[in-house]
Amino acid sequence: MAKALTLIMLIFVSMAGWMYGADTGSIGGITNMRDFQSRYADKYDAATDTYSYTSARQGLITGIISSGSFFGALFSSPLADKVGKRISIIVWAVVYLIGIIVQVTTGPSWVQLMVAKIWTGISLGGLSVVAPGYQSEVAPASLRGAIVTTYQLFITLGIFVASCINMGTHNAHKSAQWRIPIGINLLWGIIMIFGILYLPESPRYLISIGKDDEALRIMSRNNDLPVEDELIQAEYHIIRSDCEAELAGGPAKWSEIFGADIRYRTFLGLAIMSLQPLTGANYYFLYGTQVFKGTGIDSPYLAALILDAVNFVCTIPAPWVLEYLGRRWPLIIGGVWQACCFFIYASVGDRALYRKDGSSNHRAGAVMIVFSCIYIVAYAQTWAPAAYVIVGESYPVRFRSKCSAFATSGLWVWCFCVNFFTPFISNAINFKYGYVFGGTNILAAIVVFFCTRNGWSYFGGDQYTVYLRSQTLDAPYKAY
Repeated sequence: MAKALTLIMLIFVSMAGWMYGADTGSIGGITNMRDFQSRYADKYDAATDTYSYTSARQGLITGIISSGSFFGALFSSPLADKVGKRISIIVWAVVYLIGIIVQVTTGPSWVQLMVAKIWTGISLGGLSVVAPGYQSEVAPASLRGAIVTTYQLFITLGIFVASCINMGTHNAHKSAQWRIPIGINLLWGIIMIFGILYLPESPRYLISIGKDDEALRIMSRNNDLPVEDELIQAEYHIIRSDCEAELAGGPAKWSEIFGADIRYRTFLGLAIMSLQPLTGANYYFLYGTQVFKGTGIDSPYLAALILDAVNFVCTIPAPWVLEYLGRRWPLIIGGVWQACCFFIYASVGDRALYRKDGSSNHRAGAVMIVFSCIYIVAYAQTWAPAAYVIVGESYPVRFRSKCSAFATSGLWVWCFCVNFFTPFISNAINFKYGYVFGGTNILAAIVVFFCTRNGWSYFGGDQYTVYLRSQTLDAPYKAY
């Protein structure tokens, strides 16, 4: 019973992913709502009575949150080391709630909206590091990988639910169109705080501060096994040994994560997390309502809803894919698969979507939507979840928090770049932008292929082995 309760509560921690997904899924639709545009758009056409954004304004509205997330990811490490991951999650959730309140009460000034988005982004950046790390340290060993993967599953669920809410409110009265989708996000933060209150602190953190007995009790309860059980004792001694090694060397300094013994791991994790947004998913999730305006679908909100539904459903088998196929080959196959989809999408959009008279070819539009969905099928099962799992697996305990924060900061830097520059690039080259993402997907597959080999990752000359503790403690589990 205790194990089941722990699993349920750990899923509540995945609300951190939902909160990130909710912002991603809502902002693309919100920027197309009439009342929101009348307040924050900086261009108005009196002849057609329509509002629009300059590329800079739209890029900032959709992308500025990622700049805050960059700093939140870096701040997450010292806070978690000082007060533990459980308290850190509560702190970041409170920061998130404050940011949402400021967003939903924002007045006519778009500057207030930007400040609120940055503030909210700081919390999402911190949670993106701490929440998966906490899950991996508290979850029963036999279900650790599956539990951590729920973080990505909840990102997709948050995106999908946000699209459903946009669909239902975009014709609402005045500011209710966009204040409701933003305000509902308060619920997700409250749910996560409620869940974490019923969860214990990470056993690893407790052992690191000398509370071994409490850590053993938590490990025993989470696994529904007595303290004396061989599995509990073995896991305890592994964690204890890791913590002793960490304490013997003292807290890791930021400069140490670039030392000869660890820098390969550090930069490989950074590369994986940086390449994830460069695979192009946010192009659809943030700008889907605009991307598909000319494809024949009457409501661009419906097109975004279709993509988000496919994303959520196809994330469900992701734990199985990563559990049985490892990490390396799904990333390689996913990169090539996604590249092919983008090349076809770009070619059809550039050459066949619009006729010479300016009308759109609905058949070409249907092909573009189909291959967009096929892209999402691959992304949802490979690059979306695997990047987070890899960062959680790839670092020794002494360097884990700082290396994870450094790697995840790369994710947010490139999220901001993609989100901010997409309006500029799309206005300049339109659907040819898909060729850029096709190329970055090929690059991603090449990086994984050549930087990892034989199913294992080699970091600085040593073979880093992750143990699958659900079977035997000496059974090597492929990190990639």
